[in-house]
Amino acid sequence: MWSILEKFLLPGLLLGILYCFLTSTFDFWKNRGVPFRKPTVLFGNFASLLLFQKSLPEGIKDMYEWFRDERYFGAFRVTSPVLILRDPDLVKDICVKSFACFTNRGIPVNSQDSLSAHLFNLEGKRWKSLRSKLTPAFSSGKLKRMFYLLAECGEEFQKLIDASSETHRPFEIRELAAKFTIDVIGSCAFGIQINALTDEESEFHRAAKKLSKPSYTATLWRMLRTAMPKLYKFLDVQVIDPEVSKFFKNVVSQMINEREEHGIKRHDFMDLLIELKNKGTLDECGNGQVCNDEDEEITEEIETLRKYPPASMLSRRCEHQYQIPGSKVELPVGIRVIIPIYGFHHDPDYYPDPATFDPERFTEENKRTRHPYTYLPFGEGPRNCIGMRFALLQIKVGIISFLRKHRVETCERTITPIKFSRRSLVTTSEKGFWLKIIQYS
Repeated sequence: MWSILEKFLLPGLLLGILYCFLTSTFDFWKNRGVPFRKPTVLFGNFASLLLFQKSLPEGIKDMYEWFRDERYFGAFRVTSPVLILRDPDLVKDICVKSFACFTNRGIPVNSQDSLSAHLFNLEGKRWKSLRSKLTPAFSSGKLKRMFYLLAECGEEFQKLIDASSETHRPFEIRELAAKFTIDVIGSCAFGIQINALTDEESEFHRAAKKLSKPSYTATLWRMLRTAMPKLYKFLDVQVIDPEVSKFFKNVVSQMINEREEHGIKRHDFMDLLIELKNKGTLDECGNGQVCNDEDEEITEEIETLRKYPPASMLSRRCEHQYQIPGSKVELPVGIRVIIPIYGFHHDPDYYPDPATFDPERFTEENKRTRHPYTYLPFGEGPRNCIGMRFALLQIKVGIISFLRKHRVETCERTITPIKFSRRSLVTTSEKGFWLKIIQYS
């Protein structure tokens, strides 16, 4: 009799303890009077994303629609409570006015995974110091001096497009754009000619593709590191392939040694890294002041970045107790706030008929009628994308190189509307985007 009880009682007790642990936070938003969607055990409200049933843009848009009449609402990422914003005024408060309370994204960094310790993930003084040191690399003057490198990549891109149009067959445009981007990064950041546009077997090209196309397992770990950061740290998971990390570290070391030995200057990002290294400031992360370099206002917003923002959401972690403006709700330290970029960009209240591509949305007259914090392709505030202007410049060079002598047409392999990838954390298509390239007569 006792053996039978022991056989069922102990597993039942363990399951009960596990259930209590997994649901222990599920009253968090109820106790604070915040509207929330009832979570499920093991997944919280993120089952469709964690099980790869939906892409990140689709999942974020669905969540955004849950409480259309609320300024904010609660959800659960596995067991962790998260606050999802719907009010652009709150987005502005958290990104700018109350930035001191939300300086960090809350993404754990693996000590063995050197490529994960980049500016996007760094926190506190380490982030502030590195941001201030890297900001001059993206100033107007530096970008002007670097433009010749972009132009060279654009010329090679145009040669490839010329050759491609002569074959009269469909091309996967995403892959062409990726090769152009790899060449630009190789030239402007590493100071090397990758020739990804013509040489698909180059080691740099293969390593870059591994970074941009993670496995389902790697994507799942990247999702879980923000949902269960303590578990992620305990397991000490290395998301990025160690061989890829080793390759890029070797490339940087080799280029630094070569430039210092021969006195090479290219006015690119590598020059800045060498300068920082020689000053002994690259690894010192304590006393930097954020540079207030004058920003030229970007007057031509790109409608493509509204329809397809690179990141579907942004996350901030509460570092000090914070009271939501206009309410009595107080957020304790450690709570994460989600800014659903894709939801804002596809909200018909801000962008009527959001599925339609309409550049006229961004005329000066139309922009004045809309809250500025409903357009967030590069984030906002002190933690916005440091490379925003460089990215826009690269996009313009690529588009001009492409469309100067060519146009595109849909073909039998073109999938519309675009189906987003379920394993990517950035907005990209599941099966590519095929078009015909036709040269002007």
